Formats: sequence, structure tokens, C-alpha cells
Amino acid sequence: MSKEKISYLEKIGYHKRLPKNADINNYESLIMTQKDGKKITLYRLSSLTDKFDDTKNFSNSWDIFNSCLDQ
Repeated sequence: MSKEKISYLEKIGYHKRLPKNADINNYESLIMTQKDGKKITLYRLSSLTDKFDDTKNFSNSWDIFNSCLDQ
């Protein structure tokens, strides 16, 4: 894996090691395999991830679909 990809992941909050006394349940992990077969595990605090709710987008799409049926 190139250092550019790792640095990009570090920019968005991934770390190579967990902080001391950190609860593993509060972190998400990403396991990456390098070209040579070596595996690297990166960790990111779960609260840093954006929770994506597509309900609003679906409602908008459903309204457009129904308006096309009325024509």
C-alpha cells in the first residue's frame, strides 16, 4: 500500500494504533492488505463517521415518481 493512501485515510480520522485505555467497541476498523500480503488494521472513532439517512432523498424521489403518474 502506498503512503499516499494511508495518509489520506489518516486525514479522515483513521489511526494505525488505538489510544491507551480506548474501548474497542467505540472504534470501527479497516483491514487493508498490501501488495506483499501484509495486513494493516486502521482504526477510527465511530462518532467521526457520518450517519447517512436516505429517507429524505427517497421521499423526494417518491414525490417525483407520483407526480409523473398524474400526468
